[in-house]
Amino acid sequence: MLGNGDPTKMTTVLVTGASRGIGLEFVRQYARSGYSVIATCRTPQRANQLTGLLKGAVNILVEPLDVSSEKSIQALKQLLNERAVAIDLLISNAGILINERFLEWNRDSFRETLDTNVVGSAMLVQSLNPFLSQSAKVVQLSSRLGSLDWGGKGLSDGDSYAISKVALNMLTVRLASIYEGSKRIAVSISPGWVATDMGGSGATLTVEDSVSKMIPTIDALTVSDSGRFIDSKGKALPW
Repeated sequence: MLGNGDPTKMTTVLVTGASRGIGLEFVRQYARSGYSVIATCRTPQRANQLTGLLKGAVNILVEPLDVSSEKSIQALKQLLNERAVAIDLLISNAGILINERFLEWNRDSFRETLDTNVVGSAMLVQSLNPFLSQSAKVVQLSSRLGSLDWGGKGLSDGDSYAISKVALNMLTVRLASIYEGSKRIAVSISPGWVATDMGGSGATLTVEDSVSKMIPTIDALTVSDSGRFIDSKGKALPW
């Protein structure tokens, strides 16, 4: 565990896939706003930008987490239990994109994508259930590519990614159903086309712009929003 934050003393956010891109920016902006942030990624020792945020920060913890590994999830669960952490906001951001087009598909890439983007998210939220506060928000980073209404028009590759986001949206709907009658909230949010390693250089948004739009949207979520698929400004997206 890296950092000196005490996640029992303030609103606590746990971010997965925090080594770079959108996840890293969530950590940066939430920490700057005074939240207690638990930032997770596969290999913190290699996450130089993330660990660089620890300098002078007392409200960031960095933990290893590979959402595709049950052993890794259980190790995080044990650490949270030891520190009696209550998570107020879970940002499920970890994900991969393998660029393959039709006639190049293979089982291994589909399995890897679904295991990380869907199964990993499901197993994580299930394992962390005891640590979610009574009014916790579970925010799944989805994509417009996960819209059945959109139907993949113009998509040349990345089919397994799009399919995984459709499944992730169903996970959100199921969580919302499970949380019904409580104060917990589950939503899927599309960050837009963001200039990250995954989004590519042609993207129209910087990570700073995307996250700065999503944070107030997330802050404003109420129980009536649970189960929705929204964009960064809170507008409903077609399933």
